[in-house]
Amino acid sequence: MDWPKAFEEEGLKPGFLSGTSSGGLAAAFYAFGMPLEEIRDLADKLHWLRVSTFNVPKLGLLNNSELGRFVEKHLGSKNIEESPIPLALVASDISTGEKVILKTGSLSQALMATTCIPGVFSPVQVGGRMLVDGALVENVPLTVLKQMGASVRVGVSLGSESYRKPENLIQVIINAINIATDQTNLASEGKFDLMLKPELQTYGFLDNGNSLKLFAEGYRLAMMALEKVRSMIDAAGPSSLEQVEAKFLKWLRG
Repeated sequence: MDWPKAFEEEGLKPGFLSGTSSGGLAAAFYAFGMPLEEIRDLADKLHWLRVSTFNVPKLGLLNNSELGRFVEKHLGSKNIEESPIPLALVASDISTGEKVILKTGSLSQALMATTCIPGVFSPVQVGGRMLVDGALVENVPLTVLKQMGASVRVGVSLGSESYRKPENLIQVIINAINIATDQTNLASEGKFDLMLKPELQTYGFLDNGNSLKLFAEGYRLAMMALEKVRSMIDAAGPSSLEQVEAKFLKWLRG
């Protein structure tokens, strides 16, 4: 989605980034400094079946280890805490139901975890936990941004308010997850939170080649939201750099 481009043109740049699932993937590439045009080009080439391998079905139909190799090919073998823009990725512990915030350690492994659709992909082992898609616990992790120190939070919800009739097992699983994650969005917004909700009803999870349209929709939404964002920033008031750094470091070490 091209919402950062609209904000950058107006002199607004994010101080913190968080994400789940495909949003986490986009946030990571942006946080590590990849230009938006290159992210768009990668989105054109990225298809989930190209970054997956088939499993003998036990805990998932597919294995997404190829996604980890894809990330390392384009960003290198990085740790999350090395990102120029502070970054957090959210996953779900499929054994306990807990929200897991990944803020240090292997970037590629964290991205495998946050994009791991349960039932489609086998859970990813991180720190002794079995992790899957963070959208199950917080689809748009605005609360994480608040914990990191962001006084104003802007999120992009890719949840779908309408659903396609499923034609295969993967679409059944994705519809079920979308229903659950749409409910988590309802409780996510506070006074200084803004949720951008692109119209995505005509796009499916396995659609390919629509990235230009999707980026254009993100840009359009962000341009429409600029006045609201500026008013929220004014209302939140300034924070000293020392205060922001102290809050972030406390979160990072917590």
